[in-house]
Amino acid sequence: MNTATTGGIRTALNTKITATRSRLRAATVGRPGWSGKAWRIAAWSGFRVWMFARGLGTWAGKHPLPVALGALLAVGWWGVLTLAELPGDRTTGPVLLLVVFLLPGLFMGTWAMLAPRRYLLTMYAWKVRDSWPKVAQSCGLSARRPDGTIVISRLVHVRRAPGAVVLRIETFTGQTPDDLYRAAPAICTAFRAHGYEPSKVKPGVLDLALFTTATIAPAVASVPGIENATPDNVPVGRSRAGLPACVQVRGQHTLVVGATGAGKGSALWSVVGNLAPAVPAGLVQFWGLDLKGGVELEMGRALFARVAYSNDAALPVLRELLAVIDRRKETMRGVSRLHVPTPGDPLHVLVIDELADLMAYAEFDVRREADRLMSKILTQGRALGVVVLACVQNPRQEAVGQRNLYPQKIALRLDSDIESDMVLGPHARLAPAHDIAGTEPGTAYLVGEDGMPSLIRFDYWDDDLIRHVAATYPAPALAASAPREGMDAVNAWARARGHLAVVDTPDDSPTDGPATEAAAVAPAPRPRKPRAPRKPRAPRAPRAPRAARPTASAEEV
Repeated sequence: MNTATTGGIRTALNTKITATRSRLRAATVGRPGWSGKAWRIAAWSGFRVWMFARGLGTWAGKHPLPVALGALLAVGWWGVLTLAELPGDRTTGPVLLLVVFLLPGLFMGTWAMLAPRRYLLTMYAWKVRDSWPKVAQSCGLSARRPDGTIVISRLVHVRRAPGAVVLRIETFTGQTPDDLYRAAPAICTAFRAHGYEPSKVKPGVLDLALFTTATIAPAVASVPGIENATPDNVPVGRSRAGLPACVQVRGQHTLVVGATGAGKGSALWSVVGNLAPAVPAGLVQFWGLDLKGGVELEMGRALFARVAYSNDAALPVLRELLAVIDRRKETMRGVSRLHVPTPGDPLHVLVIDELADLMAYAEFDVRREADRLMSKILTQGRALGVVVLACVQNPRQEAVGQRNLYPQKIALRLDSDIESDMVLGPHARLAPAHDIAGTEPGTAYLVGEDGMPSLIRFDYWDDDLIRHVAATYPAPALAASAPREGMDAVNAWARARGHLAVVDTPDDSPTDGPATEAAAVAPAPRPRKPRAPRKPRAPRAPRAPRAARPTASAEEV
């Protein structure tokens, strides 16, 4: 049986199990009214009883001697009282004796019943601590000394975290942190964890979080408040530990890559929607390029100051944004190295959906001009308060040739490990985006400038919520931007070929007549540089006369 057949059978089986669970839930705890409440109470009680039995049974399995001794003494006491036919109670004493021997187990069972999640995490942490020496040797975290002794990486401590157990591991002499990073997947598999996340503590010390939850529960977004609309820390969803996941927008260009249906819309609107309260205040201004014809951004059109829905219309928007960068160079020179948004001087966020359509699939002239403009925006706009949030499906070089200019990357579900390596580079081994299940849209690895990946899940934004947020926080009217003052050589070259946006004609200049219309349509001729005169050549030296060929003598003939 090949892999494809096995995968198909597994998928069909998982589908049937999911459907059966849904029907069972709808028929029991999901029923409306008092019957559903009764089912939920019964399920809650049954789960607590099961956790008590599990806690007691786990302790008894690890400590069989006191259990056997207590049971033997209790039964012997009861047997002696019964055979001797002594008057009085014959069960209270043996039961109390058995309770004394089982008192630690009863405590563990009560703990498991009252706090099941903390109990399970603590048991898992104890398991990790007890089995660490064997796991470390099996995962290559050991070395044999010349005297024959075996040294392993030191487990400093194990602590609990929401939804995870964190191992603090210290290297030994001769070992590097890269050895710990390479062993992280094997450690995760050895302890049957659902995922891992390494983070550096200090030189030679690493925190390795082993997650006990398989997936991040989906969540639906709500109307954002003004208190969370800060571009330095935008809440976008949840982390695997159940904590709020945040994305930094100010001073960061962000590239969002994901296959079809991976949830790029959730990532886009989680950033735009949660920054929406700052738009009417003049702290944030959105610019949009939706190269799918406006299908995505038109839902929240009121949030954007400028939008473009085609490749040709995208170039004027990029030029206006580049004009903002040029003006801020003048105002920030010698004042600040990082723009701080203020009312009237906002943070400009360029939102691009389907970046590859502009950079790889458009006409050659459009691609060349877009590549020039985007290169300038990505290299100069970050410190000047102009950032880019670009979404793309194809992460290959011809589609996203500037991906190294995005310091912050979000990798949703990808099709192969090659694509994960294209997007995340050396961090792909710590963030296997190709392993994200197709049933978890919005789940992604977030990799910032520090290089530490974290698994998050973006909130889901439906169409009605997007329209409501756009109507609640509309963008103010955009004033006409002034044309750029200076023209460098590249801009002059582009203007000579008619690539720049049309500049409004001044009021005092004539606008009627065919000559004016022709001048407005035809690009200005490119001035040619006069050719330098040639240098005079030096006179040639006269050729030497050729020597006469010797004639054959009569004797030779």
